[in-house]
Amino acid sequence: MDQEQAKSILKDIIKIKSVNPPGDETLVANKLKALFDQYGIETELVEYSENRTNLIARLKGTNSPDGPTLGLTGHMDVVPPGEIDWEHDPFGAEEADGKIYGRGACDMKSGLVACVLAMISLKEEGLPLNGEITLLATVGEEAGAVGAKQLVDRGYADHLDALIIAEPTQNQIKIAHKGALWPQITTYGKTAHGSMPDVGINAIVHMNEIIHQILSEQFKLDYEEDELLGSPTYSIDVIRGGSNTNVVPDQCSTNIDIRTVPSQNHQKIIKQLEQVIDTTKNKYPDLKADIRILNDQPPMRTPGDSPFVKLVQEAVKSIYGSAELGGMTGYTDGSQFMQSNNHFPIIVLGPGDTSVAHQPDEYVEVEEYLNSIKLYKDIAKKFLNE
Repeated sequence: MDQEQAKSILKDIIKIKSVNPPGDETLVANKLKALFDQYGIETELVEYSENRTNLIARLKGTNSPDGPTLGLTGHMDVVPPGEIDWEHDPFGAEEADGKIYGRGACDMKSGLVACVLAMISLKEEGLPLNGEITLLATVGEEAGAVGAKQLVDRGYADHLDALIIAEPTQNQIKIAHKGALWPQITTYGKTAHGSMPDVGINAIVHMNEIIHQILSEQFKLDYEEDELLGSPTYSIDVIRGGSNTNVVPDQCSTNIDIRTVPSQNHQKIIKQLEQVIDTTKNKYPDLKADIRILNDQPPMRTPGDSPFVKLVQEAVKSIYGSAELGGMTGYTDGSQFMQSNNHFPIIVLGPGDTSVAHQPDEYVEVEEYLNSIKLYKDIAKKFLNE
């Protein structure tokens, strides 16, 4: 498969509108399945829900199928294009100035397609590899890693001996990423006419006090700073409440984005938020509130001295001359795959710059994309004992 074919296939996948919500990843899964079928590579479709399907592909070594299994994974969903105008069509997959533009070009259809093409290229070359390469193309990573969770729950990762997540890292190795805890706090009041607020219970006023306490110096997250991930963060990113100017609001909710490091316990953080609500009741005895967890993804960490990490470093050095190990502030499907019954090293390595992910005119550098195909092939050859 030459470079023009590699670019053409990526463009075809970018043009598919697998926007989450609602997802529609089946369109991508079917396209990739047809490609694998063309080259005689075994596939399996795992339905998540209507129009949402995970894809499993397996390339068995011609030398021996009983060796180790290398996992490759990427998600098929993309975030919406947003409200800001693009210079390039979000689903046009336009190529210009050494870049391919489009929603998902960076996050993460380029990494996903690079995994697919690495497997196809290895099949074409007929190399006598030991073991197997398994691709797990997932749905719903952008909203809770639901596809990866389904595959883990059904045992699809139990046979893996190592896993590469092809999220954008500019082809540099990330061995850790933060976790995500998204609590939604809702306060409940009582409606009344706006001219008689004393008759009602104002849910927004109660929420205001809760937020004030969370942002105060008294609210502190317990943690040990991580050498790669630094400190945890939290941000109050959504507030909803009220129906009309002349109605005392009976409900208000806020969503908080907490990014955690390995030393933290998510259940302990939830307890801290419950304590904030209890403290608020001292000031507002009629307060009613609850906490709903919208997303709960643990942080991931693979030891830097893992033999698999060393192997990947060799492959990256062969192209880029150096291979530093780093961490990511965002989470990946690794939060779910690390919970498999079988424990294996996980790294994040893929084309694309995260600073342009989820942005207007998202793109991937063509050279970086093509290099990632070479990287995945080289890693597979080393890991499966060519």
